[in-house]
Amino acid sequence: MYNFAYGSNMNLEHMRRICGWHFSVLGGAKLEGYQFGPDTRGYFNIRPSPGQKVFGALYKVEQRSIEALDEFEGYPEVFGRTEVTVKDFDGDEYKAWVYLEGPEYFGEFEIREDYLKRVLIGAKENHLPKEWIKILAGFKK
Repeated sequence: MYNFAYGSNMNLEHMRRICGWHFSVLGGAKLEGYQFGPDTRGYFNIRPSPGQKVFGALYKVEQRSIEALDEFEGYPEVFGRTEVTVKDFDGDEYKAWVYLEGPEYFGEFEIREDYLKRVLIGAKENHLPKEWIKILAGFKK
């Protein structure tokens, strides 16, 4: 089973705090057909949007990791969980779980500084494209 992370869960130290050693890092990946942006609470969110793409980290996870992530993300009350198809940077496809809030929480809001710092570290750790890292850094206050 796989998980695609696009926010603070890309940060390996953060992910280890949530899931322990019950996952392995596959590296950077791309999700097509989704838009990326801030939510109303100061975190990142995604929503379906044709022609858009989101970069993030792809993990191979055990069931206990999904259970820990469900709890951390407030599933199903805060974040929903859906299966999507992502491609790693070699072009291989994976069915992966991703967490997203309802579209009503998507908006033009400021990102929390401590959260953004974790996200940027995770993006660099997973060797996401430099252009994507610049987009992320652009959310800095």
